[in-house]
Amino acid sequence: MTLQRLAVFDWNGTLIADTRMAWVASNACLEFYGKSPITLQRQRETFDFPVIHYYKRNGCDIDRVLATKEEANTIFQTRYEALAANVRTRRGARELLEWLKQQGITCIILSNYLTHKIEPQLHRLKIAHYFSHVSANNCDGTTILNATNKLERLSSLLVKRGYHPDNSFIIGDSMEEPDIGRKLGVMSIGITGGCITEARLRKARPDHLIDSLPQAIPIITKKWSLS
Repeated sequence: MTLQRLAVFDWNGTLIADTRMAWVASNACLEFYGKSPITLQRQRETFDFPVIHYYKRNGCDIDRVLATKEEANTIFQTRYEALAANVRTRRGARELLEWLKQQGITCIILSNYLTHKIEPQLHRLKIAHYFSHVSANNCDGTTILNATNKLERLSSLLVKRGYHPDNSFIIGDSMEEPDIGRKLGVMSIGITGGCITEARLRKARPDHLIDSLPQAIPIITKKWSLS
């Protein structure tokens, strides 16, 4: 078991400010299923993993969603990637990442998105050097319709690389991270302003709730008695 400390970051809506872009792309999918566009507030009230819950909450025919998942995925990816081509990091991301680097804390990305889409953005944004590993999906993006595997991937990584849960934390903008944290014994930090409402994020009961990434610094400092 290593004494090395680990910071686990979600990608979409956590490190990058792409929530509005995902909302626009999601509306394109709803249009494909014959539904009217929804507001950003409604997006945040209904978005979830697996994504099939999102479609159900917005009145889509689930049989059709399952039968046409490839077409909808193509619509989403095409629209989202065009919008996110020049996406920026969330405010304070570099400040937090640089502080973690100075503290000798290893950083990784744990995402439901696609590895081959994340890695070019990391280099474009000039933050790739902060991360030792990207754990994301290596498929076409349709798998998250029915299921996600972030819990299993992080559990495996902790075991294989010898990280103790007490020496790790996970940060994200969805309901997944608090759940993963509880199941693995890892401290969770929820960040508002992402893919779900603050009320839903609070209901997910993260160990800590922040509005900007640098607000994690005093939390981590206290947890590990850092200077």
